Amino acid sequence: MSMLKKHHRLTVAAFDAHFKSGKRRHGTYLQLIHSPAPVFHGAVVVGKKVYKTAVGRNRLRRQLYAVLFEYKQQKNNPGVYIALVKPAARLVPVSEVRAELRTLLAQCTQSR
Repeated sequence: MSMLKKHHRLTVAAFDAHFKSGKRRHGTYLQLIHSPAPVFHGAVVVGKKVYKTAVGRNRLRRQLYAVLFEYKQQKNNPGVYIALVKPAARLVPVSEVRAELRTLLAQCTQSR
């Protein structure tokens, strides 16, 4: 399982700009915000409402970054992708959350 390299992750300023202007897609466990951009960038946000401990939040964040990395390697679609995890994700296996992220990413690809 690989994570996105630092230069493919968003800075705080870029995150704020794309968070406001991006197109949102809602799932049961995630919200995906997508903005067109010349290069690929990604971010995953797991709040304290999802997991109280940093260990749980970071574990889920790493697993979802791995999905973004896999998407970048396979599709090579430029753009900015921000995944916001909803509290409902705590109640299901991580494999379901990962599958939903793949589905939302595929929807972004189809709508281009």
